[in-house]
Amino acid sequence: MACDTPAYGPEPGPVVFINKYNRPCKGVTIDVYDVLQSFEVANPALQHLIKKALCAGLRGHKDRKQELNEILESAKRAIELESK
Repeated sequence: MACDTPAYGPEPGPVVFINKYNRPCKGVTIDVYDVLQSFEVANPALQHLIKKALCAGLRGHKDRKQELNEILESAKRAIELESK
């Protein structure tokens, strides 16, 4: 499923339009920012990495390999920020 397309629930047909931050999960809609907050992910580079990893290659802007390389760069930056 592309990250900006309608999601489909247990009933046939679209449930709601899901933007790139909201996702259906076990009968509820979750927001990636709520997940990051729930897990207390404070490092902005790590937040970026997680968001990229969840939709790697699905948004249509970049291919999966390029996204994975950018995830590695975000991990390196997260380490730099943690070292300060």
